[in-house]
Amino acid sequence: MSAPPWKEAASLIVVSRAPLRDVVGKDLATAMMATVWNNQTERVSRCDYRVLMVKRSSLSSFMANAYVYPGGLCEPCDFSSDWWEVFAAVGATKEALLRDVCNRAKGPRPPMITKPMTLSHNQLSSENHLPGDLAYRISAIRETFEETGVLLLTQAAPAHGEAVLADSISEGIDTTLWRQRLREDPVNLLRMCRENRLCPNVWALHEWWDWLTPISVGHRRYDTMFYICCMDKQPQVVLDQSEVITLKWCTPEGMLQDYSTGAVFLAPPQVYETSRLLNVASFAELSQFAYRRGAEGCEQWMPVIASASDGALSLLPGDDLYPEEPDYFGRGPGPEYPFSLEELRKRCQNLHRMEVQGPLCTAYSNIEPPRGHLQPQTFNGTASMVPSML
Repeated sequence: MSAPPWKEAASLIVVSRAPLRDVVGKDLATAMMATVWNNQTERVSRCDYRVLMVKRSSLSSFMANAYVYPGGLCEPCDFSSDWWEVFAAVGATKEALLRDVCNRAKGPRPPMITKPMTLSHNQLSSENHLPGDLAYRISAIRETFEETGVLLLTQAAPAHGEAVLADSISEGIDTTLWRQRLREDPVNLLRMCRENRLCPNVWALHEWWDWLTPISVGHRRYDTMFYICCMDKQPQVVLDQSEVITLKWCTPEGMLQDYSTGAVFLAPPQVYETSRLLNVASFAELSQFAYRRGAEGCEQWMPVIASASDGALSLLPGDDLYPEEPDYFGRGPGPEYPFSLEELRKRCQNLHRMEVQGPLCTAYSNIEPPRGHLQPQTFNGTASMVPSML
């Protein structure tokens, strides 16, 4: 059987309520004049949450040295029907899971949900396996645990319609041993849950967006479902020192500022999604929004890469220059324009793109975000920081 044009993956935006000291500073002076740097790179901020980002190893086969959200490939075992028994052991029935997780999204469903390639390529029937809405959440939880040691499990199903915050559970579990076992065989997450009468906390992961790698980016492509989960307190992170080697708990502004100065490298989807988070400074507001918006569903976006005279464009659906029938399989060259990025921006009424110059890309959007989502803010760096009053 020929290889599929891309593989399926899941990624998790882990958001934690910030420690009080990070929000208001050490004393009243730093609270009133928020100009003190925390951990040398992060200013004391009005933003009362932090986002976990991990740096991929230089040996990674995809996005080496980039800061990304934890995540990785989906595996057939994530779809195993044995998971129904694991959920049932903590009081979560199949009917309740279908109602509260799988059927909660009322909007359109992307192809990786309706026709999971992970199953079809392995000649497995979707009728005998978990729905994608559960399987990809399990993938995200498994990969997050393997990379960071953050274990998003629960010992009881939440009440119907209850918005839950995630917690990292490790008491009584030899996490070092199980992470090693996971590297050897991903089915060991299921075995660990069985032994400890726990299940993946799929209720705490809210659907965020679906990104498909464009045809011109490297030799590997992924259809990645991004989820978001909110944690009331910052969990302990222990990196695997294999796939990921460094971590940052950062504000969206802080990460984009570091990116704009060249201190870190971000992949374009991370730039876009971090630019969306600039709209929300409150942990409570973000957690409520994530739960509410998750019911709207999401779309699959494949950026189309176009050339300009002084850079490149990563065009997204809704932009005036986005093709009516995008080339998903690389059958021809991408669009080329004899204009600068600024000129192309001025020539278009509807903008939904990322402009790329050198290692940096910047989001531009003036269209109505689909599915009740956040509009990405254009971030051009903050070279001169004005003291802010809290």
